[in-house]
Amino acid sequence: MDEVDLVHKIRNTSVSFRLCPDLWHSEDFDWSQVVFHEKKFLNTDGSAMHDHMNELPITAGGIYFFYIRPGILPNTEYLVYIGRAQFTNSQNLKKRCRSYFQKYPKERPKINTMIREWGPYLYIKYIEMTDNDTIMSLEKKLINALVPPFNDEIPNKTIKRAVDAF
Repeated sequence: MDEVDLVHKIRNTSVSFRLCPDLWHSEDFDWSQVVFHEKKFLNTDGSAMHDHMNELPITAGGIYFFYIRPGILPNTEYLVYIGRAQFTNSQNLKKRCRSYFQKYPKERPKINTMIREWGPYLYIKYIEMTDNDTIMSLEKKLINALVPPFNDEIPNKTIKRAVDAF
């Protein structure tokens, strides 16, 4: 890769993280009983979903987190997206998380960039839940507290205006 290509690649893969400790303590969820599960999202070459994605539950909804894990240093991860999967007859964690690769939504450019640029390094962590009201509420609280770079919608209008100011 020549220098011009490297400059272009670095510019296209720059991500702004908003780390605001004042927001981190605003949510009131009891994390002591939460069990996180993790799956690799795509194969090493990024061409297909990793086999681990078949192990996602169909018997629950929940909250899922997309992380970029470079694999260079231990315990180095970058949270880039938080989403929810409601638990209904037609929706569950497995179906929702797999839809990001199957649909590759063209109307969501940030999600396209996330998958295209970091696919082989993407992991999904998730929390299984069945109460849809709790799922909806917790997703909003987490997005407001952590402001992941690829979430377009920030539920709290004050936080959204502050983020948009940059």
